[in-house]
Amino acid sequence: MKVTVEWIKEFVASEASAEEIGDTLTMLGIELEGIADSPLGAVLDFKVTPNRGDCLSVIGIARELAAKDAIRFSPTELFVRAAKGFPRGDENQLLADARVDIEAPDLCHRFTARRWDDVRVVPSSEKLQARLSACGMRPINVVVDASNYVMLELGQPLHTFDFDLLREHRIVVRRAGGNANFKTLDDLERKLSPDMLMICDGVGPVAIAGVMGGANSEVSESTTRLLLESAHFDPSSIRSTRKQLGMSTEASYRFERYVDPEGTLRAENRFAEILESETGVAPVAGIIDLYPNKRLRQPILVREARWDRLLGMEVPRAVAASSLIALGFEVNETDDGLSASAPSWRSDIRREDDLVEEIGRLWGYDRIPEALPTGATMGGEDDEPNFYSICRNGMLRMGFTEVLNHTLSDESPLDIRSERVRMRHPQAPELALLRSSMLPGVAQAVARNRGRDLQLFEVGRVFHGEHEFTMLGFAMTGRLLEEDWCDPASPKADFFSAKGVIESLATMIQRNILFRESDDPRFHPGRRGTIVTESESIGDFGEVLPEIAAKLDLPKGCVIAELDLTALFRAPVSECLYKPISHFPPVRRDFSMTISKSVPFKDIESAVRGSASELAERIWPISTYEGKGIEPGTHALAVGLILRHPDRTLTDEEANAICEQAWRTLIRLGATRR
Repeated sequence: MKVTVEWIKEFVASEASAEEIGDTLTMLGIELEGIADSPLGAVLDFKVTPNRGDCLSVIGIARELAAKDAIRFSPTELFVRAAKGFPRGDENQLLADARVDIEAPDLCHRFTARRWDDVRVVPSSEKLQARLSACGMRPINVVVDASNYVMLELGQPLHTFDFDLLREHRIVVRRAGGNANFKTLDDLERKLSPDMLMICDGVGPVAIAGVMGGANSEVSESTTRLLLESAHFDPSSIRSTRKQLGMSTEASYRFERYVDPEGTLRAENRFAEILESETGVAPVAGIIDLYPNKRLRQPILVREARWDRLLGMEVPRAVAASSLIALGFEVNETDDGLSASAPSWRSDIRREDDLVEEIGRLWGYDRIPEALPTGATMGGEDDEPNFYSICRNGMLRMGFTEVLNHTLSDESPLDIRSERVRMRHPQAPELALLRSSMLPGVAQAVARNRGRDLQLFEVGRVFHGEHEFTMLGFAMTGRLLEEDWCDPASPKADFFSAKGVIESLATMIQRNILFRESDDPRFHPGRRGTIVTESESIGDFGEVLPEIAAKLDLPKGCVIAELDLTALFRAPVSECLYKPISHFPPVRRDFSMTISKSVPFKDIESAVRGSASELAERIWPISTYEGKGIEPGTHALAVGLILRHPDRTLTDEEANAICEQAWRTLIRLGATRR
């Protein structure tokens, strides 16, 4: 919103500079963005919030200044005349030779009209042209300039018709009612939709309500008779029409932010005054004023204790009342505060806290005292968010890098769920669906960083139909460790390393998990698994199927996994046992055997641990061999064992006895000593 300082001072007498006016308005919530020079002096450029359509005018700016400080910004005679509506004395007389019908009263709440005869369409005066130019508008002729001048001054958009081009000398305000084309003043054909509000004559459309007039009723140099429209339209209707047509005008900008319905006739009278001063032509006596949806101002209660608490300072009740009255509110005192009815130009006042804001604005936010926060607060997260943070930190501790992907996604072969949530109006095809899996996102991150050794993870929300869950997805590819001179053959990520990551994470979060065979078609057969708890499946992992990896540009052997953290959070917490570190040395023993490959290692481990009891500190496979000298179906296996007593040093005899007991159990499993 641009306005010259000298125009503001026509409404409020003041010695304040442009900077002082800008500072005052900024403290009132109307932010000054800049000051420019013009032949008329300083031009202020304000940023007006969408809820304050009343401030898109000189009178709106002047009202704010006068309400803040009526001595420093004293209302002028012009201000008082504007408040009274620039009366002409014929407001109770019906305009003859014209007719207006409102067939869409839900979209057109008020419609007023005046008429002129013997009009001369000439250039406007230098003053009018200079003010319009300073505010960023192009002068055209006295009729158009006067309507634009009133719009900037009072905030009410106007539209003038060549009265002789209105068929049947009639105006009908109705919906378009059908798909048709309409040529607007910019000589472009606009495609109308049935719900668009139109201004029509006795035959068809002559203007798109609140947006732009039509070429078929345009005022030109040959015009001699005018009909002036000043109306109030439903903001949402104008916004919808403007968006569908892909156009924006100064009029639509104001209408969709709310225009004062009580200001329509005032704007008609002000236009008549300006046109008469410019051309000497007065309007035909009488008006048309249809007001089918007049809204009564409803009082809102605001409590003194409420505004003191929200503002953080005490504002005397008398000061609060005078502040609201200065802003145009009707105010009455109640037992515990005030009852206030908002003025017609303030559609944004709907509840008690809105009144508190008005009291604070006028009293001054700069008066709020400095104080430290009071009360006791407990820091930290709730249990479930804290659990997710533990999972995230656990992945970071294992050397993974966290990535963040968009919640909206495209179709992916890694997402096999059917209950996808599709956006009604996606911004782009690749953002058409709410994600139902974390795997496509982490896989995309791997593809973008192809050629690197990667360990990536992401924690986020996924959407299955109407339900939301927090999931963890991770991907691994390439070497697990950096190259080292003493061990250049660094192990690579595979199914087993992914399984180890899942087991380590489960240990960190104290949850018991198991692994089951999987038939998930996204993963390589024999290199895939399902993760389960005691009661439910919580995820899948494995090596991406080569065909899918090729489609997604993933490197060969890429392994990915997804865990349902919401389900893991619900799972029973496993007991965490601690024991002191022994001060005594360990004893190592190795077992070298030949055993059937069908015997799982967990059975071998159980056999050894059962013999060693609590003395077994670690049991692990050292090596395996198949080939010459080994019968088919079997393999040579070496297993390591670390024994340690918590209170004393084990003797060789004790260690050997444990090993002999373990061998007896292993032999029962079919093992043969080597």
